[in-house]
Amino acid sequence: MHRDIARLVQGVSVFAITALLSSAAIAADVTKQRLENADGDPDNWITWGQNYSSHRFSRLAQINRNNVGNLKVAFSMPLTNSLDGIPTNTGNLEMTPLVDDGALYLNSAFGLHYKIDVSRGNSAKVVWRTDLQVNKETEKRHYVRGMAMWGDNVYSNMVDGRVASVLRSTGEVAWEKQIARTKLGYTNLPGGPNEQHFIIGEFFSAAPIAVEGKILVGQSGGDWGTRGWLAAVDATNGNELWRSYTIPAPGEPGHETWKDTNNAWRTGGGSLWTTGSYDAQQRVTIWGTANPVPMFDPSFRPGDNLYTNSVMAWDIDTGKVKWFFQYTPNESWDFDEQGVHLLYDAEIGGKSQKVVGHFGRNGFFYQLDRTNGQFINANQYTYDLNWTAGIDPKTGKPLEYDPGKLVQTYLPTTRVDRGRGQVLFCPHFLGGVRWQPTAYSPSTKTVYGAGHEGCSSISTAPEAPVGPAGGNPKGPGAVFQAQGTNSPTAPGAYTAGSITAIDVTTGKQVAKVRLAYPNLSGVTVTAGGLVFTGNADGWVVAYDDRTLAPLWSFFAGNAFKAPPISYAVGGKQYIAIVAGGGAVSDKDRGTLERDAQLWVFSL
Repeated sequence: MHRDIARLVQGVSVFAITALLSSAAIAADVTKQRLENADGDPDNWITWGQNYSSHRFSRLAQINRNNVGNLKVAFSMPLTNSLDGIPTNTGNLEMTPLVDDGALYLNSAFGLHYKIDVSRGNSAKVVWRTDLQVNKETEKRHYVRGMAMWGDNVYSNMVDGRVASVLRSTGEVAWEKQIARTKLGYTNLPGGPNEQHFIIGEFFSAAPIAVEGKILVGQSGGDWGTRGWLAAVDATNGNELWRSYTIPAPGEPGHETWKDTNNAWRTGGGSLWTTGSYDAQQRVTIWGTANPVPMFDPSFRPGDNLYTNSVMAWDIDTGKVKWFFQYTPNESWDFDEQGVHLLYDAEIGGKSQKVVGHFGRNGFFYQLDRTNGQFINANQYTYDLNWTAGIDPKTGKPLEYDPGKLVQTYLPTTRVDRGRGQVLFCPHFLGGVRWQPTAYSPSTKTVYGAGHEGCSSISTAPEAPVGPAGGNPKGPGAVFQAQGTNSPTAPGAYTAGSITAIDVTTGKQVAKVRLAYPNLSGVTVTAGGLVFTGNADGWVVAYDDRTLAPLWSFFAGNAFKAPPISYAVGGKQYIAIVAGGGAVSDKDRGTLERDAQLWVFSL
């Protein structure tokens, strides 16, 4: 549509062109109906996970197993401004671009928003660039993971705690609100009872979700000694509608699982690092929660530590918790379960079930009943796993879990806790699958996850409580983790990557490919029988969705941490991905260049 308008108005004033483009955008407003039926609109990619169920499945099949070898660069565009002023090696572009009606939208960690005209197919042009100017001197988290669309607006939440709405037609900022608290006041930290200390704490990394006029945002600063929460703000003005915490306060259900005497719940963790899913039929949004803190010192926080390491379902109208399932009570390896939770229907054991599927960071792939959180099954998917002997097939808890214990022992030789010294455990503390987007193909009834393989060797440095009011003893902006040393070269420690395919009807692995480096990009699967990803060594790769055999690759020269998407304009399919994951050392090529680039491929 935009391309046709451009032909008609050559030589007309910029103001007139802008007015016409604004009219076109109004006709293509993103609505409840469009979002709930995103599968029927494969030319566009209008929400972070492709649809509300986070499938990341493109129904476009023009690019397929038979012709993917002919895939070539359609165009590329530098995004150098996205890394301006960011210290070397720390810029991480992890965003999922959104595409609607021939326009591509993306944002960077420090508030820079782009609208890029991709309607010509083999070239692109920046329509507008809007900078919400996050302070790079005070904010040190150099990543965000995308935006949401509603009406004629795109919505982003930024690392400085703001949520903003930008008009798609013009790039004008409609509103911005400070929703997360970047400074948390504690009066009981060292320095005297009357001295006010501030801890830089709450921030956002996960892309928001737009649901029925609400923008859902998840707080991501748990490792800095904060309580995770999910909030809904009004899409029209940014006013907060409700907020629900992942760590229950006194008197709330679950608070009894924090058995310490130093109010550890106040800095309890439970972050929402990664965007959740939405079940429109049940009207619940489903997100995974991160680890308790301090992450490597479970004796600091005896009890099961609800609702950390869990999946939670919230009513979108009230913020009330409808159900939850905790994967690992009193966890201590940083196996937080904040990653993607896929929603799908599957025939399991001869019974049709509504399922939540999740690649656990703890090394198991789980399937739960998404109407109530009840456990269905779990199977190991990482190469190495030694922290438990397995998952109880009835309860879904680790076999060693003892509800009578305040501090779990699990397998003592691999349990991280104070006084244990150097401990070797598997998987690596960075995964399994962390935040990297996973995918589900309704064509193959298969889920796909890409992430980290390996084992870690870690010692602990026990944390001492600050006082009865709670608080982060590490001080402003410090990670509250209780780690002593991480020894990546210790005997048995290693790091690598993988992509795994699992049949949802059985929960069992059907294909797996080992990677030289951890995959930090995630995956997208297509109706053409392909799994696309970007790798940390600079390659974009397409795999066969049945065997995970590599079928095509392209060397971009810089690392990938952003996931790919697929869209179409003019009846032609494209694959798009953003490069810019910081410098990565490749054993054959040395250190890759630090760069930011949008790459788009077509036949």
